[in-house]
Amino acid sequence: MLIIEYRGETANLKVLAREIEADPQLAGRCSLTLTPLRQDRRDSLRHAHWAEIAISVGAGLATNTLYDALKALVERARDRGPVDPVGAPGSMGEGTESSEGADR
Repeated sequence: MLIIEYRGETANLKVLAREIEADPQLAGRCSLTLTPLRQDRRDSLRHAHWAEIAISVGAGLATNTLYDALKALVERARDRGPVDPVGAPGSMGEGTESSEGADR
């Protein structure tokens, strides 16, 4: 199973989750988990509420078309605000994949 995780503002990640659920290529093929982060983050000057989103895709479903559709929605979310990969540097497709059961 492919699990891709991102960190960003809660409101932005909620919009991303709704967009993934509404996308005809992604609906029913991705499982989403939105986890609020503690509010004691000292590395941000902004007063936003932060969260992480985990997007899970079944290994047999991880096609280029599905991956491209997901990447496009993540890029739209980045246009709205900060959305950073969790656990690995780079952007989607450059090492942001984590294996099932990985430490979070």
